[in-house]
Amino acid sequence: MTSELVRPLYTTTRAGLAHAIETTNRAIRDVPAYADYLRAQGNTTTMVGGSAEFEALPATTKADYLRGYEVQDLMWHGDIAGCGTWSSTSGSSGVPTFVPRDEVALDDAVDAHERILRDGFGADTRTTLVIVCFAMGTWIGGTYTYQAMLGLRERGYRLSMVTPGLPVDMAVHTLSALGPRYDHVVLAGYPPSIKDVLDKAPESALDQDIKILLAGEAITESWRDHVLNRIGHPGDPGRVCLIYGTAEAGVMGHETALTTDIRRRAATDAVLSLELFGGNQTRQPTFVRYDPERRYAEVDDDGFLLFTLDSSIPMIRYRINDQGAVFSGAALRSIVNGCGHGDLVDRIDPADGFLVLAGRPDVVAQFYSLNIYAGDLQEAFDADEVIDHVTGRFVIDRKFDGDFNQTLTISVEVAESGKETSALKEALVGRCLDALIANNSEFRTLHGQYGDRTTPRIDFHVHGTGPFVPGAPKNAHVRPAV
Repeated sequence: MTSELVRPLYTTTRAGLAHAIETTNRAIRDVPAYADYLRAQGNTTTMVGGSAEFEALPATTKADYLRGYEVQDLMWHGDIAGCGTWSSTSGSSGVPTFVPRDEVALDDAVDAHERILRDGFGADTRTTLVIVCFAMGTWIGGTYTYQAMLGLRERGYRLSMVTPGLPVDMAVHTLSALGPRYDHVVLAGYPPSIKDVLDKAPESALDQDIKILLAGEAITESWRDHVLNRIGHPGDPGRVCLIYGTAEAGVMGHETALTTDIRRRAATDAVLSLELFGGNQTRQPTFVRYDPERRYAEVDDDGFLLFTLDSSIPMIRYRINDQGAVFSGAALRSIVNGCGHGDLVDRIDPADGFLVLAGRPDVVAQFYSLNIYAGDLQEAFDADEVIDHVTGRFVIDRKFDGDFNQTLTISVEVAESGKETSALKEALVGRCLDALIANNSEFRTLHGQYGDRTTPRIDFHVHGTGPFVPGAPKNAHVRPAV
């Protein structure tokens, strides 16, 4: 039985391997950066012939590959005009990394959204209003979703889009004013943004037939139940679908009614949970279906997912820094059946692939679907009015109240000679907020929309107590004192 999630798990059918190898060979020939990268890594491969040669290729990452070359050299034939749309992502420095998308990426997006809206929401036979509540700037969520929905219109779906973006009041007004004119409504956005819309919407607006499409951060089954109750459909988890995606690669996978049912079963079946998600999990991982012919997935020896896919920038064994596991449909059937859930077996297509997403060790916390890094905050603890009173060790976390409203909480260790005071807390709150605004471009946008709701809360801990107990296991959320 699985005791650790980090062990390598591969699809037993190797579905998608042939396409992955074909994409790789094209990249060796036609992508200037990739050929150079292989040479720099000491790999002299000029043609991959099979699985052994493919698995011997070095992994690529954002740090050493995407940021190591001029963007046009990462693209097919070194042609910058191969990009149709640019999106951006920001890391710990807050400096955006621009990522191109082309027709292949758009087709992948349309196909993925069609599966969700047709198979999950029944949009192929009904008039549909999609309210896009993702940020509509350069970040991928808003424009990507909008383009995918346009693609569905071109395929004959009776579907309309409206793009209020992050402003909650406009999204609520749109839901109330336009929603009742359609057979059903799809609210698309980051989980906390969608929750804000539902919390502010009048009961008359919530009486509509509402489906929810999410991306940007993981959700719990308790959160899913909360929003299902809010829209008046408890016990219908398929109304809420979470997409797993990244700016670099677009949609990687998404929840289905099946994956949600399996995840919910695992929450009450320790054996199934261990087989699927491994041990040492403090939070239930995300579980999604993916298309192995579009995104070939592996797991390396350290438990990180590797993806190979065709796009404006072809990704070859690309490590996004998500840890997890990969299952073929056949392997999932065997596990589910062996754990006594035979009623689910016939719903599992052996040709499908399934991903377990356990999290990203480089991300300290997620807040309103954006990534917060320790480096974003470090300068706050080095400020003159702070540095003598704290150790420099801190833990960033996202906490929820009983209504699932989020607060960004920073636990701080007070120096042995220091003293917790209201003046120190006020200074540190201000410094942390300023640092986040300065260093994290996504937080800067969020703060512009939500104001004081994004202000972090500081919790002081006496030296050597709480999460800073001496000898406690190393916590990735803690920055060691300098």
